[in-house]
Amino acid sequence: MPAYVLLTRLHTAGNRAIIEQPSLLRGVRETLEAYEANILADYQLLGIYDHCTIFEVSDNFRAQKAALMQEITSSPDTMLLPGIDLPLFQRMVSQEIRTDGPHEWQVTWWAKFIRLCFRWYQYSRHMWKYAKPFTVTGRENFAEIKGPCIVVANHTSHFDALALQYCLPQRVKYNLYFGAAADRWFLKNGGGRKELALQPWYNSLIGGNFPIRRGGGSATLAYSKWLLEQGANLAIFPEGTRSTSRKLSRFKHGVAILALETGVPVVPVYLTGLNKLRPKGSREVTPGPVTANIQPPIHFSPGTELTDATRQIYESLNNVHQRVLALGPEAGRWDYVADPGEVQRRNAEAEAAEAAAREAASPGKEKREDTAA
Repeated sequence: MPAYVLLTRLHTAGNRAIIEQPSLLRGVRETLEAYEANILADYQLLGIYDHCTIFEVSDNFRAQKAALMQEITSSPDTMLLPGIDLPLFQRMVSQEIRTDGPHEWQVTWWAKFIRLCFRWYQYSRHMWKYAKPFTVTGRENFAEIKGPCIVVANHTSHFDALALQYCLPQRVKYNLYFGAAADRWFLKNGGGRKELALQPWYNSLIGGNFPIRRGGGSATLAYSKWLLEQGANLAIFPEGTRSTSRKLSRFKHGVAILALETGVPVVPVYLTGLNKLRPKGSREVTPGPVTANIQPPIHFSPGTELTDATRQIYESLNNVHQRVLALGPEAGRWDYVADPGEVQRRNAEAEAAEAAAREAASPGKEKREDTAA
C-alpha cells in the first residue's frame, strides 16, 4: 500500500486554539481516517511545519483528496510527499527491476492438472487448519452460470484468496486465475530471492496467478480479457488493497470494464472472519470461524455505463457488509431478510460508540475534565 508524509503548517489562530484545546491535534488523523487511511505515526514538529502525519492509503486519488480536505478545513499550507519502502528502494537503485510474465501456458491442460495436484498444498490445507468452521452459503447461485465469470470479494486479509478459492464450485476453481502484484510476485528470478513461492513460474503454475502492475493499465486488462476469452474465470478484489476500516474501500473500475467488454457475469462473494484470523500487519494466525457468502450473479445490460456498473458491483457487497456489521455474520447470506431500519439503527449505534471511544482517548481530555471540575 502506498505510504505518504503529510506536513501541515497551521495559521496563528490555529496554534492558539491547539494550546487552549490540545485535542484539536486529532483533526488531521480524523480527516485522513475518514478516507480510510491507516495512520502509521503522528508528530508535532518544531520547525517551519507544525505537524507531520505518516499514513498509508490505497491510492493516489484518496491521498490527494484527504490532503485537500485538510488544507481547506484547517490549514493554509500542507505538503503531501509520497514515500517508498526502503528495502524496495535499495533494490531499485542496486539492480534493474524487471518482471516475468504473464505466462499464457498457465491455461493449458497440463498446467491445470499440475495446479489441481498442488491445490491442497497451495490453498486448502491453510483453510482446513485455521478456518474452524468454514461455512459456505449461496453456492446454488452458480447454477445459472454456464460460461466464464468474474468472482469479486471484499478484502481484509492475506487469507482472502485462500478462502475464495476454497469456497467455489469445482468447475469454477479448476480454471480460476488471480491477479497478483507484479513487483512482488513476478520479479525476474524472484528478484534475487530464493523462496520458491516468489518465483514467477511457480505463481503462474501452482498459484494460478498472473501479474498486475500497480496502478493498473491497459496491459493488465488486456491479459485479463484474454483469459476470459479462453473460457477462464477470474478472481478479483475490486478494493485493490486490504481494508482496515468499517467501510468498504472505493472500487476500481477494472472489473466493470472487463464485464462490459466481454459480457461475462460478476459473482460477488462476501467473506467474514478472515481479518480476525490474521489481521493486517500481523504474522500470527489464530484459528476461528470463517464464512463465504456467495451472492446472486450480476448481468449487465448492453449500454450500461461504466460508473453504473462499478456502482452495482460495489452495492452488491456493501449492502451485505452493512447487514453483517449491524446483525452479525449470519446476515451475510444472499437470501437473508433484514429490517432496513434495524440495520441503520445498529450501524448508527456502533459508529456513535466508536466516536465516543476516540473522544475518550483523545489528548487533552483529562485536562478539559480537570478544568471543568
